[in-house]
Amino acid sequence: MYKHTKIVATIGPACADKETLIKMIEAGMNVARLNFSHGTYDQHAVLIKNIREAEKITGEPIAIMQDLQGPRIRLGILPDEGVVLKTGEIITFDFASVEFKSGRLPVNFSGLEKDLIAGQRILIDDGRIETKIVRQEGSLVHAEVMDGGIVFSHKGLNFPDSILSVEVISPKDKADLSFGLNQQVDMVALSFVRNAQDILDLRFLIKKLQIESKADPLLSVAIVAKIERHEAVDQLNEILEAADGVMVARGDLGLEMPAAEVPLVQKKIIDQANIKAKPVIVATQLLDSMQEKRRPTRAEVSDVANAVIDHADALMLSNETAAGKNPVLTVKTMSDIIVSTEKSAYDDTNLPARHKHGTTVDIAIAELSRVLAEEVKAKFILAASLSGETGRLISHVRPNLPIMVATNTVIVQRQLNLSWGVVPFILPPCKSIEELVERSISYVKQNKFAKLGDKMIIVAGEPVGQAGNVNLVEVREVK
Repeated sequence: MYKHTKIVATIGPACADKETLIKMIEAGMNVARLNFSHGTYDQHAVLIKNIREAEKITGEPIAIMQDLQGPRIRLGILPDEGVVLKTGEIITFDFASVEFKSGRLPVNFSGLEKDLIAGQRILIDDGRIETKIVRQEGSLVHAEVMDGGIVFSHKGLNFPDSILSVEVISPKDKADLSFGLNQQVDMVALSFVRNAQDILDLRFLIKKLQIESKADPLLSVAIVAKIERHEAVDQLNEILEAADGVMVARGDLGLEMPAAEVPLVQKKIIDQANIKAKPVIVATQLLDSMQEKRRPTRAEVSDVANAVIDHADALMLSNETAAGKNPVLTVKTMSDIIVSTEKSAYDDTNLPARHKHGTTVDIAIAELSRVLAEEVKAKFILAASLSGETGRLISHVRPNLPIMVATNTVIVQRQLNLSWGVVPFILPPCKSIEELVERSISYVKQNKFAKLGDKMIIVAGEPVGQAGNVNLVEVREVK
């Protein structure tokens, strides 16, 4: 099944075995996400081994994305029966305690209280309980309960009105990252990004850990910035310049700003990412009801379709596949919605606005490849890309046909499988455009993307595949 929009599926207990992973790949999974908020290193090592074996059996390049937990701010230990917070009462958060005592709610982040001032909100348990700060004294923060309920141990806290000075990359993240790099993950997703400096810090840390572990420093692990804080939305352009891709993490984003603004912010992030030729993932609760049920709600189907129409590169499944009852069916259902939507006129798009990413010649060639493809009714666009850059540039102009991209490293092939419309495959380095075409044709025929006599668009330059050398676009026939 060919679809332009890719699927990221979270791998967990419900789909950990190799047989289920194979079925998920056949149903349309392109990227496997490992959530490092859960699981042990031994468990993740088994998942990675099973994913790689399933990849080999299916022949589909599956990128593994390590999702770092980031600085999760949570309550400490509360009584088993929970604590009742009544609307209108004054409660106290204790940032120097780990266990409930003297009526105070413990918080696992000492020193954070210094960033909080009166009038700001503290949300508990995904916003189910809302409080507003009255005053802060020492390690204690007193707040009025605006919307009450029962709260239990380790529930998460959000601070939508505050600028927090916590480090984005926690000690746990550093240890997890070292493990992931040793396991040769293809991408790392950074949680709670605030600005471009967070991305630069992670990139420096990756290189440092690669040197320490004697890993190949040329293995360029992609960084995906998770946009889930209001500061990140304000710094979006700078983050996009620094990162290799972004994720619209709608869960925490919906707590950091009014819920009514989230759909508009989603569209803004997708548009800006498309302009800069950076892959963008839409995440959180796309098919949430399928954790339990075999059919999604109409609203969920509409949500998936609209994300496709917005031209996201990929859509992400979280608990639906990691812990749901029907992980394979969920992936297939999302694939069916994607394919149906992409066949419609609502999925069509104009050429994107000009951007500053790459050279003017590269951008013009990418745009021309789409125009030519439409004029001559070509079956596919063929390009070579050592770094993946050329493939992403063609992807960002959204041609309505497969983008066949030849590369010579497996990690670039896997990373390209996140980009809209790209079909990445491995070829040995080609010395000429003629060699590129001849070697690629057999792959195209074998996978039934075209037949004899079909037209194709060649995007190339010499040396073949090197960024900055793309200077040729032409029409050819499959022979």
